[in-house]
Amino acid sequence: MAQNADALPLRPATPAAEAPPRGVERRAAKPAPAAARPQPTGRDRDRFVGFAFAAADLLIETDPKGTILFAAGARCRLTQHDVASLVGSGLHEHVAPTDRKYLDVLLKRIVDKTRIKPARVVFQGFDGHRFPALLGGCRLESCPGSLFLTVLLASGPRHEAPAVGPGAAGQLLDNHTFTAILEDRIVQAREKGLDNGLTLLLIEGLQGMVDTMPEGAAAEVRQGIDAYLRGISADGDSAGQLGADRFGIVHTADVDGDEVQTHIADIIKEAGGDLQGGIRSWSLDMADSQLDAADAARALVYTVQAFASAQGGEFTIASLEDGAQRMLSDAVDRIGRARATIEKRDFFVVYQPIVDLESGDVHHLEALTRLEGMPSPADFITFAEDVGLIYDFDLLLTQSVLDTLKAYHLEPKLPDVAINLSAKTLMSPLFLRQFQAVTEPYGDLARKLLLEVTETVVVSDIGTLNDVLQKLRSAGFRICLDDVGAGSTSFQSLYGLQVDYAKIDGKFVRGAAGNPRDMAMLRSMVDVCLQLDLTLIGEQVEEPDHARLLNELRVTLGQGYLFGRPSRDFAYFAKDWSKMARKGGAVLWKS
Repeated sequence: MAQNADALPLRPATPAAEAPPRGVERRAAKPAPAAARPQPTGRDRDRFVGFAFAAADLLIETDPKGTILFAAGARCRLTQHDVASLVGSGLHEHVAPTDRKYLDVLLKRIVDKTRIKPARVVFQGFDGHRFPALLGGCRLESCPGSLFLTVLLASGPRHEAPAVGPGAAGQLLDNHTFTAILEDRIVQAREKGLDNGLTLLLIEGLQGMVDTMPEGAAAEVRQGIDAYLRGISADGDSAGQLGADRFGIVHTADVDGDEVQTHIADIIKEAGGDLQGGIRSWSLDMADSQLDAADAARALVYTVQAFASAQGGEFTIASLEDGAQRMLSDAVDRIGRARATIEKRDFFVVYQPIVDLESGDVHHLEALTRLEGMPSPADFITFAEDVGLIYDFDLLLTQSVLDTLKAYHLEPKLPDVAINLSAKTLMSPLFLRQFQAVTEPYGDLARKLLLEVTETVVVSDIGTLNDVLQKLRSAGFRICLDDVGAGSTSFQSLYGLQVDYAKIDGKFVRGAAGNPRDMAMLRSMVDVCLQLDLTLIGEQVEEPDHARLLNELRVTLGQGYLFGRPSRDFAYFAKDWSKMARKGGAVLWKS
């Protein structure tokens, strides 16, 4: 600090009529007798100033419109001169243009709510350089006409906020980033006892309305909504645009849904907009859940994603009043059951052979999960991916297969085993460390695993996923890319991911014999994979013709009912998998 507390002027050097006294120095029009009113000492004043500067780099007093009446502390690059030179200027002049509407919202909230917690604001230095800082503030009943603000320099924006939609100010979080911060905020709220809430906002017909408005008016609407939602969000960085007309806000408990709807309607009206739909909000309690903090966060994120992607009346003005809460309750229930399935290990593993199409020998087995009472685990796996439980499930599957391999490790024909790992699991920052912790106790036996990457979720960052896969390959694990041809990113993945095997989606294998289009796709995929020096596996080989076709196309491995159905009997494969006979072109296992 450039000045000590005794040297700090508590008022600017301006005439009394223009700058009324501040804080404890303020005097009534007719002073009361000294004995009737305690007088603040210099020590008291120093304490107040010390407390303020302990939490901030700069203290500012403004009027409700933002005109600076007093400033003390660090210059924070806002001026080349003494910090007192800020007096008389408008605070808006020192804030980045994209944040000026947002500043209006913050100042108004101080007037309306008495106090706001520090919120992230982008300031603009005297040299044009922009930097983030936390702006907090309050007003005092004893000092009408004044707002008292603190500025604390921040290290940088917590999240990059891409522009969303025409005329957007570019400050609201996108869907992905909002859900990420939502998980963090829910866990924090639980751990610290914070009273935060989550509001989902639907402005039905917003996109269509702004598309028909003049450019300036459309920008007013977009920027006004942007600024307001940021202003009411926790720390000023917890509001996101989830779709063209859908928004999510993490906020403190004093935010009211009706107030939000009214304010949004006023923004649209002032810009001359005519919203054909309506405005609805759903408030969800971030703390009220029978789940632990992490799973409660998953339930809320799942609900937000459902809200963002809902179609055809699931979340419309005419929908049920309890629509969002009902969906959240369902998510809480399903997560609870999924968590119980994982913790109680209410699943079992079956094994299916992958065969060398030339020799008929088994090359390796694939471990497939089955849930008690469910014909297929597909719904469970998809839901586990959606809510982030697939990570725990994949690690548990890895351990289960390794335990089986360990139990049969003395068998001379112990097969290698492929396990499915979700791309979402592999993208987790904690995965490599946790995977190493699971596999390390098994030593070289762990290298019997072949890791099959499933793309049931869209991989948004191929480069990061490839980095993880190369670390696994350098540790001795072989990698297979599953279901090539099934997903929209599969060809992109083939080029972007360095792997050892590629498994061709079974619908092309089954359809190629009678469908020229499927045959063309199959040939194309095979050619690409061979050029990338990948070993190919054909799925769903059910007829001898399927096997012959794949063999002719230089696909070396096959998997399907022709060679055997999934079985829980790992001991059979460990002891006898090399003993096979052929009958009528089909491969049969000797019993």
